[in-house]
Amino acid sequence: MKLKTAYEVLSSVIRGGAYANLALNDMKEESERAFVTRLVYGVLEHYFELDAVISALSDKRPKPEIRVLLLQGLYCLKYTDMPAYAVVNETVELCKASKFPAAAGFVNSVLNRAAKGEYTLPAKGKKADEIRYNLPYRMIELIKKEYPRAFGRILEAPPREEEHIRFAIDAEKEAAQCAVCEKTLTGYYVQNTSEIKSLYAQGKITYQSFTSTLAVLALGEVRGKKVLDLCAAPGGKSVFLAERGAEVTACDIYPHRVELIKDYAQRMRVHIEAVTHDGTKPKDDWIGAFDAVLVDAPCSGLGALGRRRDIILHRKPEDIYELVKLQKSLLSAAALCVKPQGSLVYSTCTILKEENAAVVAEFIGNNPSFILETIPLPYNNKGELQFLPDGKGMEGFYIARMKKTEGEKEC
Repeated sequence: MKLKTAYEVLSSVIRGGAYANLALNDMKEESERAFVTRLVYGVLEHYFELDAVISALSDKRPKPEIRVLLLQGLYCLKYTDMPAYAVVNETVELCKASKFPAAAGFVNSVLNRAAKGEYTLPAKGKKADEIRYNLPYRMIELIKKEYPRAFGRILEAPPREEEHIRFAIDAEKEAAQCAVCEKTLTGYYVQNTSEIKSLYAQGKITYQSFTSTLAVLALGEVRGKKVLDLCAAPGGKSVFLAERGAEVTACDIYPHRVELIKDYAQRMRVHIEAVTHDGTKPKDDWIGAFDAVLVDAPCSGLGALGRRRDIILHRKPEDIYELVKLQKSLLSAAALCVKPQGSLVYSTCTILKEENAAVVAEFIGNNPSFILETIPLPYNNKGELQFLPDGKGMEGFYIARMKKTEGEKEC
């Protein structure tokens, strides 16, 4: 039964384009969650290796439904302690119950041969690199070009096992009952125990990546200030801003994502004005109305590969061009909403300069009323910070802080 549930989640992610974390959250059977989560993320973590095994053991590419079954079965054979016969039998039964029962013999053959090690994977070349770094080769090339010495370390940095959490207002005392591993500027790394999950259900904590919280701190003191979060869903940064005393307007273009922001704010007991609106076209009453604006822009996500394994499935180099256009448009729109002497923070969870420093440099070149100013974080900077994955909890993340100087016309 667990393999069936895992297959359904994996299929929705690999074939349907669903986000792995959201697909897992939709699971109804709590007793299966740990196993299915391990299997789903495990397949994504070893996706290119498992796919190469399929290619080595089959003359032609299987139908998408069958390929997902094989990916799952191969992961179980290689990376779990399930007996080989059980993996093969259960996977074959799943195939018989699928739309392609005639493929059961093929599935049985591939898995049995894999269990016996009857395949060889490439040791050199593009395919070998894809297997090693678990990323399409064209994406590897992009990162290697920008970080010729560090790209291997960047791509092989493991995600931290512990979760980063923040406590809700007046709930910090609850830290005493948590299995705290490390305190950070904004929260704690903890073991995700039943106590932690209970505190989450009570709205006393929230899970939020450490680097994500830094984008909020980059805005400095926000108490009593009007702050616009232009790309706010699912709402973590907006909630943190509200907890820090800001008067927050949170924007997203999709109604269902605005509902996520509202639910998040309600669970954490803060007030946020969440609105459905296209961030590239600011509302008339937003022009020059905010003390600070945060643009946590849609991006390639290449700095968060450890946490977002599903990125490897769908991200292509040609996507970058469209993302950069959107990033520039959002940043230009955000600038219109900043008061004189106000602050504008631009952030992404990627490591590509094309999406980060290049976007900001062009923006400042086109908007002389904005200048870079020091980010109030304990890292040496002149208005920009590029974090790289380090395997200790730091993800690839970019932050730029700009000030709107007084006396210049809005662009």
